[in-house]
Parts: sequence; structure tokens; C-alpha cells
Amino acid sequence: MKKSISNTFTLVVVATLAIYFLLPIWWAIVASTKLYSVAFSGSPIWFNGPTLFNYIYAFTKSSLLLWLGNSLIEAGSAGAIGALVAAMAGFALGKYVFRGKRLLTLVVAIGLMIPSTAIAFPTFVLEQQLGLVNTYEGVIFPTAVSAFGTYFMTIYAQETIPKDVLDAARIDGASEWRVFTSIALRYFRPALVTIFIIIFAGTWNNYLLPLFVLRNAALYMLPQGLASVLINGSTFPNLQYAIQLSGTVVTILLMIGLFVSLEKYIEAGLGLGAVRG
Repeated sequence: MKKSISNTFTLVVVATLAIYFLLPIWWAIVASTKLYSVAFSGSPIWFNGPTLFNYIYAFTKSSLLLWLGNSLIEAGSAGAIGALVAAMAGFALGKYVFRGKRLLTLVVAIGLMIPSTAIAFPTFVLEQQLGLVNTYEGVIFPTAVSAFGTYFMTIYAQETIPKDVLDAARIDGASEWRVFTSIALRYFRPALVTIFIIIFAGTWNNYLLPLFVLRNAALYMLPQGLASVLINGSTFPNLQYAIQLSGTVVTILLMIGLFVSLEKYIEAGLGLGAVRG
């Protein structure tokens, strides 16, 4: 009896949380199929004369496709570079013994506590000196560096890569680079996907740093582009509505599709990397 009540309570809590998180997404999908003239009449969570006008307008008459492409380039590059750098750093901290290792590990741990918003402006000032303002690299390089990714890969390397396998490769004459690329990366595969997704999502949704760095509208990522529509589109609220809702739904569906397609790798990476925790 107690177990049945407990299961029912758990089911109610999970269902409530699911509705809480999914309802805004459902509303955005429904609203994106409504014309502005009927958007605020009838049920807010059900269709009312569904149409693809908003999507057609947003993709053909605005810069939504350009912003989407910029986001894919910058978030994808940051994710790929960040995952590789995190794997290299994690392999070094997890499998090598060297002077200063404990200090470096402490620095990485401290980096986990610093919010990205706190270093956005200092990063911008530094990028001004390096000539990276208004470039793709100005967004890609800072967002590719992940303290969490390095820490995660360090734990992953310690728990999943057998020392005997590495020693055998070295005895056979493999260089350290060969050991990393031929052996370590194979073990890192699920973790690489996990870190790629985390960095990709973080870069994709990053608003503050690109706001500082990107001045040319042709380089805007999706968050900056949609924000510019919100700021400059008050004269034509119907067109602003079309671009905002369409861009939001496209962003949501792309992220959902990415997570679903790589779900098995993410679960494997998080599961193996969390052994010590």
C-alpha cells in the first residue's frame, strides 16, 4: 500500500514537472502557427487557423537563416574544439604525474565556480587587444574553454582508461601523441560527445559575450538576431511576431533533435564519468 502511494506520488510529481517544462514549448509551437491577427484570441495552447506564414516570412524576408548558420558554425566549432581540448587536458591531469598537477587541478576546480557572465566583459577587453572583436574566433575561442569539460574528462580518464593498456602501447614504441590519439580517444568517445553537447548548447544560448564581441549584424548568432528584431521591430509587431516565434521554435526543435540523436552517447558519457561521484 505504501509502495503504491509512493509510486503514485512520484508519478504525479514527474508529470507536473513535465507539464511545467513542456507547456511553454508547446505554446511556442502553437503560437508560431497563428497569424498575429488571431494570436491572442481563442485558446493560447491550441491551434487557431494554423498556417506556415510565419516560417515562410522569417526564412525568406529576414536574416533568420543567416543567424541560424552563424550559430551552427560558432557553436559547432566551439563544441568540437572544446571537446578535444578538454580531452587532452583531462588525459594529462588524469594519467600523468608532473610538478604543479595539484595546482592546475585546483585552478580548474576554481574555474567551475566562476560564472561565464562574470568574465564576459574582461574577455571582451582582452579580445580588443588581440583584434578578435567582430570575428567568429572572438566567440569560438572563449566559449570552447570549459573548466567543467576539463574536470569531467579528468575524472573520466582516471576511471575508464586502463593504465596497463597505456603502458603496453609505450613499451611497443608508441609516442605519447600516438597513445592519446589511438587509445585514449577511443575510450573518450562517449565523453567527447557529452562535452560537445554541453559546450554547443552553452555557446548556442550565449547572449552576453557575443553581444560584446559581435558588432556586425551579418555575424549575429540567433539570440542576438532575435533580440535585435525585438528592439527594432515595434513598428511592425506582426512581422516581429513572425520572426520571434519562428526563430524560437526552430532553435528548440534543433536542440531537441541534437540531444535525441546523440542520447545514447550522452548517457554513456555521463554514466561512466560519474563513477567516482
